[in-house]
Amino acid sequence: MRLVSYNLHFGGKRGAGNSWQQLIREFTPDIVFAQESLSPDQYFSPKEFSQFKGCIWLPVPERKWGSAILSKSYHLERESLPGYEGWVVGARVPDLVIGGIPQSVLMFSIHAPSPGPYEPAVDRILSELAKKWDKTPMIIAGDFNLTTAIRHPTEELKNSVGEIELQERLRKEFRLFNAWQVLYPNQNLPQTLRWAKNRIAQYHCDAIFVSDSHLVHLASANVESAGIWGEMSDHSPIVVTFE
Repeated sequence: MRLVSYNLHFGGKRGAGNSWQQLIREFTPDIVFAQESLSPDQYFSPKEFSQFKGCIWLPVPERKWGSAILSKSYHLERESLPGYEGWVVGARVPDLVIGGIPQSVLMFSIHAPSPGPYEPAVDRILSELAKKWDKTPMIIAGDFNLTTAIRHPTEELKNSVGEIELQERLRKEFRLFNAWQVLYPNQNLPQTLRWAKNRIAQYHCDAIFVSDSHLVHLASANVESAGIWGEMSDHSPIVVTFE
């Protein structure tokens, strides 16, 4: 089972070898959580797109792009989050196989609305998710526009108090953990955003958060920034696999 989260940046590369085609070809994901994407069917021929079993996409109001969840392997049952259309899209997969066991999983592709402030915006999104959550294992992924893990004291960038409180809320209330940091607890956070105003700073605002019940099956978590993935967008894909 492989998951990918990726912010394409204003719709990403179009035409032959576009962002979606490269993503599917290189990572062969079972499920993609996308942000700043046009409708995914615009990146494939009708024949290519017919191979996907599930697609949920909504545009951000007054913009051509929005968030999406796309799957070649699973049918997706739409889950809405009123007030955040296009910024957040959700789906329930009744038979997601993790660790060889089919199970119901609730998932959301999240893009924290801009402009900020982002901490209260993400907190409000979590409050809306709490109203819908029926304790089914959950996966949330996307671009949160804030640091999505706990930094070490030696790192140049520091967590805000609000970022730490959001991490605690995800862990305590939703039992969700940043997959990358679970596997690499002693490493400094890798860069997931090459911000136009400072492309060097190690901004880490993208993540895939997974349920505590899935951690035993977590096999890998990588930030892919080499080659084309350092050029096609200002964000890097997050790739998570389960056994």
